[in-house]
Amino acid sequence: MHSPARHATLPPRLVRLRDGRDYRLRPLGRADASAVAEMFATLSTETIRARYGYLIHDMTPERATRLVDVDPGRELPLGLFGLRPDGREDRLWAMGRLVHAPDHLSAECAFLVHDSQRRLGMASCLLKYLRVLGRRRGLPRLFAQVRRENKAMLQTFAHNGARLHFQADSDVVEVDIPLRTAKILFDKPRGAPSIPAMSSSEKKGLSPLAVAIDLGLVAAFFSFFYYALQSHVPSSDPTMVRFWSALASGCMTGVFWLALQMVKTVFRFQRAHRK
Repeated sequence: MHSPARHATLPPRLVRLRDGRDYRLRPLGRADASAVAEMFATLSTETIRARYGYLIHDMTPERATRLVDVDPGRELPLGLFGLRPDGREDRLWAMGRLVHAPDHLSAECAFLVHDSQRRLGMASCLLKYLRVLGRRRGLPRLFAQVRRENKAMLQTFAHNGARLHFQADSDVVEVDIPLRTAKILFDKPRGAPSIPAMSSSEKKGLSPLAVAIDLGLVAAFFSFFYYALQSHVPSSDPTMVRFWSALASGCMTGVFWLALQMVKTVFRFQRAHRK
């Protein structure tokens, strides 16, 4: 019996990368074999060798099918697709893969990004969601093996909190990616959202209602302490009482405002990553 967590997956979603464009991130399936073959047909030999350690001369339909038609309890490939103006998928530009170790206590992750789409954050994006997927599957860690000369991929792992283990007598760098075990709100499995609902950007400006609520809370906090502190000012001069009450209340209100913004930032981050 396979554990349900081992089959946890990710719904399709839109992600915005450094070029300001939206891409569709989703699991790959048997129907994507032709897109995989098309991507490989335009990859440079250096990119293929850096990813696999050897040159794949011919990505046949059978080989492409084997890459995407997998047992979801043991392996899950993800793809990043470009989008046409009408929202339909254009081309497959990057792939990521999670492969369970035989003991199912860890999983290997790997990436392949098209030469023309480098430095857009595709590998970092795939790593981010493979980590989410690993946590959903109950894995304590991910790992990877990267050739020493593949400095771009090593840098991506390092910037995302991975531990790199270099061996003096090896051309391969062992990469360890610990997964947090604490419950994270955006790691909870959710139903697949419809693609059109995700077409709008996640970044939103300040709404008048949010500003009004913030001002109301700050004003109420200041007023309460302004009047509460007056009886504690050691002076009989009304002017000095009002001055020190206002000064102390202003300082406390400033701390309250900072704490309020920090709480709102945390909840915005968690809500954004639940999508």
